[in-house]
Amino acid sequence: MESKNTILTEKKLKDIEDIIASSGRIVTADDIYKTLSKKYSKFALKKRIYGLKEKGWLIPLRRGLYYICDISSRGFLDISPFIIASAFDKDSYISLDSALSFYNLFEQMLRTTSSITMSKSKKYVFQDNTYRYLRINKKLYFGFKTENLEGYYVKVAELEKVILDYLYFKNDTYSVDLLIEKLQKAKDRIDFKKLFNYARKFPETTRRKLGFILDLIKIDTEELHRAVRAKGYSKLTSKSKRFNAKWRLYYEDRFTG
Repeated sequence: MESKNTILTEKKLKDIEDIIASSGRIVTADDIYKTLSKKYSKFALKKRIYGLKEKGWLIPLRRGLYYICDISSRGFLDISPFIIASAFDKDSYISLDSALSFYNLFEQMLRTTSSITMSKSKKYVFQDNTYRYLRINKKLYFGFKTENLEGYYVKVAELEKVILDYLYFKNDTYSVDLLIEKLQKAKDRIDFKKLFNYARKFPETTRRKLGFILDLIKIDTEELHRAVRAKGYSKLTSKSKRFNAKWRLYYEDRFTG
């Protein structure tokens, strides 16, 4: 690969260094304009951005959003997909399978990064990876923490919130099986008091599903059960037909209630 100095002039290198110093490696077109507007006209800046894109130094993530490469990765991303996901939607947090991966509870290589947002559901596909965003009600937008990854701040769901997000968004057999497996593995890491407090903010169906699953793995659910109504019913999965009276929940025969 050509060296950095043979690709860019010293002046252009200084421009890149100024942009990184001002805004980091993930930048918007506005960030670039703001940093360099005193040195160049808007027309000249557009040409400069175009030239850096052509040479592989600026990777467009989506319209108006770029990643600035270094010498070892020119033309390719060399940062965590969690950072990219956060850049696509700064008001989102990582959850579901992606958060399980963050907590070392998901061994398979993921091609989709799942995030929760209060804005509309959407997805981006970039360099063979999919970035999916699921919309959640404002009152359920909580239960995440900010992590420092490679110098970037990324919101990641707490383990207790990952469980509830799973039950809220998923109603298929595979997801229930997966969640039971992960809960078995991680139950010593879960703050069940926090989990029950969080669950009270979720719909009745989510609480019922949680209680049923926790009973399967022998967790004391008395406190949670007090928060569940004795009327109505819910379904664990779309194929559920067998009834559990305690949680007023239909489940599949393959699960023992």
